[in-house]
Amino acid sequence: MQPPPRKVKESQQVKLLFSEQLSKLQMKQHQDTELLEEIRSFSKQRAAIEKDYSQALQRLAVQFQKRDWQRGNTDAVSSGSVFVVWRSVVDATAQTAASRLAAGEQYRTLIGHVSRSLRKAKDVRAKRGLEQLQKVQAELVEALRELQRLKKSYQQVSHIAGAAREKAADAQSRARKSEHGIFHFKTGHHKMATKLVSRLKECDDRLTEVRNEYLLTLAAVNAHQKHYYSTGLPRIMEQMDGDVYDDLRSYFTLLCGTEMEACLNTHKQHGQIWDSVVKVTRDRNVQQFLQDSISFSKSPEFSFQPAPRDQVFSLQEVCPSDDVAGLVKEAKKWIQKAAKDFKMVAHGERALQMLESRLKLLSGETGLSVEQKISEVQENVRKAKLSRVKAEARLALLSQSIAGTERWLQEAMNRAEQDLETERRLSEQRKSTEDFSEDEFEMTDFEDYEDENADIFADPVSASGVCVYPAACRVVYSYQASQSDELSITEGEELEVIEDGDVEDWLKVCNSCGQVGYVPERYVQFLCLPAEDAAQLDDSFSSTSPTGSKEKTGSRGVARALYSYQAQSAEELSFQEGALIHLIRCRHGEVDDGFWEGELDGQTGFFPSLVVELLQDEGEEEEDPPASSRPPLLPPAASVAPPAGVEVLQQAGSGGDSPDPSSGRLRPVRAPPPPPTHKTGP
Repeated sequence: MQPPPRKVKESQQVKLLFSEQLSKLQMKQHQDTELLEEIRSFSKQRAAIEKDYSQALQRLAVQFQKRDWQRGNTDAVSSGSVFVVWRSVVDATAQTAASRLAAGEQYRTLIGHVSRSLRKAKDVRAKRGLEQLQKVQAELVEALRELQRLKKSYQQVSHIAGAAREKAADAQSRARKSEHGIFHFKTGHHKMATKLVSRLKECDDRLTEVRNEYLLTLAAVNAHQKHYYSTGLPRIMEQMDGDVYDDLRSYFTLLCGTEMEACLNTHKQHGQIWDSVVKVTRDRNVQQFLQDSISFSKSPEFSFQPAPRDQVFSLQEVCPSDDVAGLVKEAKKWIQKAAKDFKMVAHGERALQMLESRLKLLSGETGLSVEQKISEVQENVRKAKLSRVKAEARLALLSQSIAGTERWLQEAMNRAEQDLETERRLSEQRKSTEDFSEDEFEMTDFEDYEDENADIFADPVSASGVCVYPAACRVVYSYQASQSDELSITEGEELEVIEDGDVEDWLKVCNSCGQVGYVPERYVQFLCLPAEDAAQLDDSFSSTSPTGSKEKTGSRGVARALYSYQAQSAEELSFQEGALIHLIRCRHGEVDDGFWEGELDGQTGFFPSLVVELLQDEGEEEEDPPASSRPPLLPPAASVAPPAGVEVLQQAGSGGDSPDPSSGRLRPVRAPPPPPTHKTGP
């Protein structure tokens, strides 16, 4: 049988409880102290971080603020310009850096508040509080000890009184039995009973006294303990804490307020940008770009430049060789071209839909081949759309001269739409069959697509007599190159003209050594007549000189001098700028020496055709003068100035550098030099 568990004294329990309270209060004091130290350390590190972060943001913002902000002329953030929004983001970053720098100052202020002196003061208060608590607890423990003493005395007196009560009862029982006995003395039993009863009365009185004292002490101890928990302990804890929680509340308020102020500032700055980001669209930005870029808003439009003696500015009917007029035939040709391009676009869009749907199901090399086909179809569709636009522009001009052009175009488009509808129905019928496969679709409509340069509607005509590049030419005057993209040439040298120059009066040529460069057009002479000059030869130039060139003699035309000219020989004619010269002979042939014959103030002589302009041509024909009367091939006079109307633009800087002729860059617009005053050869 196990003995009953030992009971712990109440005083001992209270001691253990008080010891735990002291430990908890000490731990609380330590935690509060650590919290203050953590706040101080946090504020110190956060201030350093905010300083570094704000300085880094400032450096970043300043780096981008120094860049060119003229990319967007609009200043309002609500404009939707990507450059304005980006500039606002950078400015907001700079303002965020400023707010973060202010937050760092607030954190440094908090470091001063949470100083070491505050921690030491709290330690002193805690020490005093703990000492006071131990004193109060000792008083309560002492009261409990007194209560335990009274309780023990009460239990002892109660035990004695119980024993006396039992003995008195036993004596009284024996006294009652002796009244009927033979051998018992009645007087002795009565005396014993009376003595025990008296003893019992004394014990009961002592028990009552001890019990009352125990109860009173118990009430006092309970009141003492209640006062300890209700008043003494809270007051001591309050003294130990002091104003630490008020300080912590102010610290937390400062921490949160600092962060909220910085975040609200950032939110305010970026909130406006957030609302404007929705307005950033391609259409709005492209519109602003086009408004700011004159080169896009002002599209150059080319105008008709008539020849010097041509007074016709509109389309005219050509005498046809058959019953169909030339302009009508031309209109029908371009109507068919526009209808074909319309069908090409429709076929291409249908093919793109099919290829894009197929591409979603493929991958790898097969997908790459489909993507390549898609690119080819898109390019063909683009060419077809461009060709249709150009054809419709031609038809718009033809409709001004030919009635019914618009009606013919509408009928052709209707037929094209009907053909497309028929093809669509046939395609749907094929899809309904079991043997149909999308792989059978071939883009043969695009394989034979031809550009306008190789028009299938053009009539086959002979290109004989037309001089196309490359063309042969001979150098008339020597020229020394002054730019890196020019070519030095020598008189009598034969060159090959590759193409026209980027500007007028210049040609791109190649010499026998393979060198390529630009030369003045007036310094060379074509060995074959270019197409634009050949078109000017008609029946009016039917007379042929002994050298084989066609001449126009006795025209009695009138020319005006553009520049003053001083005769270089007795056979030449001198005149001032603006003089009217009556022409006697004007050569137009395979080899033109560049000199005309005229009459001024009764004097007849030759002069350079470059220094005059033709005002009137009467078209009278005369006999060709003897070949001996013509002057030799002489250069123009030194007083000849560059042709009027040629814009001379020098390059930036020294003007000595020019792009390489082989590069695709445009050459600077500059006037060609005039021919030399005398020929380099004999």
